[in-house]
Amino acid sequence: MPPSETFTWSDLEPHLWLLVAVGVCLPFTFVGLWRAVRWWLSGRPLPLPLDGAFPAVRWPAWYGLALFGAMLCLMFLVQMLYMAAEKWLLPWKPFGGADVASPGVFLAQILPPLFGLWVVSRFGRGAAATVGIRSGRVGFGLIHGLVALAVILPICMVALLAGALALRLVGVPIEPHPILERLQASGSPALLVATLVQASVLAPLAEEFIYRGVLMMSLLRRIGPAWAIAASSAIFAVLHFPVEPHSVLALFLLGAALGYVTYRTRSLMPAVIAHSAFNTLMVLGTFFAEA
Repeated sequence: MPPSETFTWSDLEPHLWLLVAVGVCLPFTFVGLWRAVRWWLSGRPLPLPLDGAFPAVRWPAWYGLALFGAMLCLMFLVQMLYMAAEKWLLPWKPFGGADVASPGVFLAQILPPLFGLWVVSRFGRGAAATVGIRSGRVGFGLIHGLVALAVILPICMVALLAGALALRLVGVPIEPHPILERLQASGSPALLVATLVQASVLAPLAEEFIYRGVLMMSLLRRIGPAWAIAASSAIFAVLHFPVEPHSVLALFLLGAALGYVTYRTRSLMPAVIAHSAFNTLMVLGTFFAEA
């Protein structure tokens, strides 16, 4: 909207869902910030996980980094192979393009967690549980995941606005995520369902296993929980930079919240739930704002 235009209620109305969600989450955010500031001023290390056991995998940090890199390369390779094969073998483009909700993207997000689970299982049940490959109690995971999202959602929204403003000030155009852009242009309920499956189910499972289950847990013993959470969150944000440059700060903060809840609960379930809920809010907000 050009500066000369008047801001009206119709400009705000499509985003009411986000304002309501942020308003509901604000009390949790204030409590979370208060506790974070108290911890920072105290100078104490992060508290132990809720079960009192410090999580540390049986392999050295370099092994976790190698496994992390291998799974990222596998995801990229699967997508590239599908894009090459579709031209002559699999010319299926159910939603108008191979880059959005295509079988190649689905395969890329399914295979790495399966591969990673197999590798981790080779180290025994104890190692698998340490890395967070355990379901735990569903109610426990659901509550901790939703609380983590409630704490970080308003902060992420402020960070998103700050990132967009920073890019605008330096004259860089703000491009929406390709998936959300296609969803905006299409308005197709079928594409909405496919996008939700990808963004709200497959992506959280794949990314939480890779970033929190493998990368962060592998760094815990080497550099400690606070630095392990920060390092894995920074890599998580930087690797999203080519697609969402204005979201780097927000993704770092989201990753930090997901890393902390994974560390405290020693389970990936809360992080997967929070990540899934966050992506669902973004997808549904985009779809119904453009409907």
